[in-house]
Amino acid sequence: MTALHIAAIEKRAEQKIRKWVEAEHSRERLAKADVSTSVGPYLMLSRETGAAGSEIAQLVGQQLHWDVLDKEIIDYMAEHYGTSRSLIEVVDEKHSSWLGDIFNSWIDGNGFSSAAYMNRLNRLFLLAAHHGRVVIVGRGSRYLLPREGGLSIRIVAPLNYRIARIAAERQIGPKEARKFVEHSDKEQAAFIKDHFHHQCADPHEYDLVINMENRTPQDAADFIAEAARRWMQVHAGEEVQRVS
Repeated sequence: MTALHIAAIEKRAEQKIRKWVEAEHSRERLAKADVSTSVGPYLMLSRETGAAGSEIAQLVGQQLHWDVLDKEIIDYMAEHYGTSRSLIEVVDEKHSSWLGDIFNSWIDGNGFSSAAYMNRLNRLFLLAAHHGRVVIVGRGSRYLLPREGGLSIRIVAPLNYRIARIAAERQIGPKEARKFVEHSDKEQAAFIKDHFHHQCADPHEYDLVINMENRTPQDAADFIAEAARRWMQVHAGEEVQRVS
């Protein structure tokens, strides 16, 4: 990852955090006691490696005008802000109680245990959930956030589909792509099992499971966006803005 790429990720991360913190200011002033609207709505998107999940998440975010919190940003904030003070400057004294605690715990030290990582990831997801209108991709968000705050979605595809997509994306041969996909699948399954004691491939864990074999990422995004709009109408009493 180049320095320019890291700088771009950092800028995106800080923009999202600043937006969420400002939203918390307004929420505290207007409805401090209203806990029923304190989280959501959000989409929790899990995906198999090579099933176009990240691309679909971006397309859904564009359609709904929602933020997208993807793996790249999540891992950067969770792992790199432990050695940087730039993000803590976003959090003012009014949020020293809980928002400050989130980021103060990230300032000291260069590394942390798996348990500490999960604790920070959980707090990051809760901050995003309090802001609402966000698509969260991977990292066990389905098991960290209240299910009633949004829809949980799993994106899957046949192995050959995923191998072909990874080979094209990474410009590698089919044999190497297969190894990459199978290794990533094992890592994902182990992450969910070790930290949440669930099986990420179990379809019963999700509200929607979408097979990408015979549809494009845009088709899947259209379906998910419409499902989110319907969910909002039923559960939140409002309609998510459509792209004109």
